[in-house]
Amino acid sequence: MSNRIVVAGGSGALGSLLVDAYGQAGWEVVVLSRLAARPMGNLRRVAWDGQTLGNWVGELEGATAVVNLVGRSINTRFTARNRQEIRDSRVLSTAAIGDAILRSSDPPKVWINAGGISIYRSSAVLRTEDDSPDGTDFLAQVSRAWEAAFAQAITPKTRKVQLRIGSVLLSKGGMLAPLVKLAKFGLGGPIGNGDQYISWIHEQDFVKLISWLISDRHLTGIVHASNPNPVQNKDFMLALRKCLGIPIGLPNREWSTKLGGWIIGTEPELVLSGHRVVSKVLGDEGFRFDFPELGAALHNLIV
Repeated sequence: MSNRIVVAGGSGALGSLLVDAYGQAGWEVVVLSRLAARPMGNLRRVAWDGQTLGNWVGELEGATAVVNLVGRSINTRFTARNRQEIRDSRVLSTAAIGDAILRSSDPPKVWINAGGISIYRSSAVLRTEDDSPDGTDFLAQVSRAWEAAFAQAITPKTRKVQLRIGSVLLSKGGMLAPLVKLAKFGLGGPIGNGDQYISWIHEQDFVKLISWLISDRHLTGIVHASNPNPVQNKDFMLALRKCLGIPIGLPNREWSTKLGGWIIGTEPELVLSGHRVVSKVLGDEGFRFDFPELGAALHNLIV
């Protein structure tokens, strides 16, 4: 019998990376989605609402792994309604999967659940898995509730891994696309004071990490899905300009960044704040990043 991976949130940017990679590797891939679809080869899309149990529960029986990447985009204004949807999408989907695993007679071997590095406060202090979360803002509160739902799930036969994901650099979309546009318009200088850290991971390393966590038979608990070399925003923008061959980039002052955020309907603090996060666990366990250096990562994704 072939290996089967169940991906909740498989239609999103990160989920699509896994769906493509595991589909090409010959795995049976099940995507839990708002809408069901006819099977295509070894890919099936099964309907679920991200909150309640249903026919999708049966897909977990005998699965090798379930990966939950569900979460409404935070790239929006934090209105009361959006805040509730951002929180509920993460917490309720996690609770539902935990309930489904508990009810399974042959549950998945491993459950990997997404989380965010925003559980820490914005700081230049280096954080590893040994550090206690100290964030107090909205995203930190969401991250705490999200992790609590995962921790409370009872899965005696299923290994659990809690990811805290840094900024995933994507060849299409994600945080990189608007920064490339800024640089091409001559605005690729520091954002705000430029001192805030960006903890990042190349899309290829993200997929590699998921595969490594699935194949590892003993690792449990919190893992930072972040490159060992976080950089300050000003250095990130400099590396981006070098990659694009653009010598000059005007700075984006805090006031203009806030104005721009208001115009496009997003929270400016998403780029004005930052986290310096690495993984001690991955270092200790010998995980090797294919793209540990930012310059090579950007060149691979953009050029």
